[in-house]
Amino acid sequence: MKYDYGQAVLCKLATEDGIVMTRPGSVVSITSVNTAEQAEAFGYPLGTVVYTVEFGDGSDKSVSEGDLDDFPG
Repeated sequence: MKYDYGQAVLCKLATEDGIVMTRPGSVVSITSVNTAEQAEAFGYPLGTVVYTVEFGDGSDKSVSEGDLDDFPG
């Protein structure tokens, strides 16, 4: 795992028209996809590490490690 609980990150999100934007947030959950049920629930293949990132407005998003970047500073 590259990121840890509470770590500030930049989350890459795609808009409906395909534009990718980054949004700052904090890692609030880390799950390793180990079962078929988890794979279906998260929409990622087995073996993927899924991070739930919470944003400043209280919303959150579950994404794979590839959708995260280090927060500058």
